[in-house]
Amino acid sequence: MALVFSSGSATGGPRSASKILAAARDVLLGQGYPALTIEAVAAAAGVGKSTIYRWWPSKEALVADALAEVFRAEEIPDLGDTSAEVRRAVDMTIYNYANGSMATSLPALAGSLFPHPELMSRFREAFLYLKRENIAAALRRGIQRGDLPRDLDIDLVQDIWAGTILYRRLMTGSSLDTNLADQLVRLTINSPPLLPH
Repeated sequence: MALVFSSGSATGGPRSASKILAAARDVLLGQGYPALTIEAVAAAAGVGKSTIYRWWPSKEALVADALAEVFRAEEIPDLGDTSAEVRRAVDMTIYNYANGSMATSLPALAGSLFPHPELMSRFREAFLYLKRENIAAALRRGIQRGDLPRDLDIDLVQDIWAGTILYRRLMTGSSLDTNLADQLVRLTINSPPLLPH
């Protein structure tokens, strides 16, 4: 269990922390980010507020750690097939941004952290950098194989994926099925002039 924002150790240890993080996710899914309070999470976890505050200094820190536990950022293995590797990267991106707690909570959480540069930096480290670097490694392999253009804008590709998924999830309600994944893969591989440096 990787605690990104935890303020230290607590009575009850990692088991209590895991229970609190699970409760925070349950409250997020059931009531949404605006309604989430330390009191609500404490009640759901069966602990006192003071126990939560021993681990996390704020609601934002607690939610960030709760979401970080289910945020996928694994390496994309070298499959010798650029299309298959891009598809894995797209699938991971859809998983991260399409589920209810992530899609509805991340924008609100990011907005509440934005006025606090240190917390925002830690948030980006927890949610973005490792995932983006692992996907970038897969895209660079595609470039090295000659399957992707040498001047492919790797950051823009990932922004397009995440932006499309979040916009559909939050705004249009459009499908996030395998067809979307296939379209994003084709956009990346077959339409490189759209994504130059």
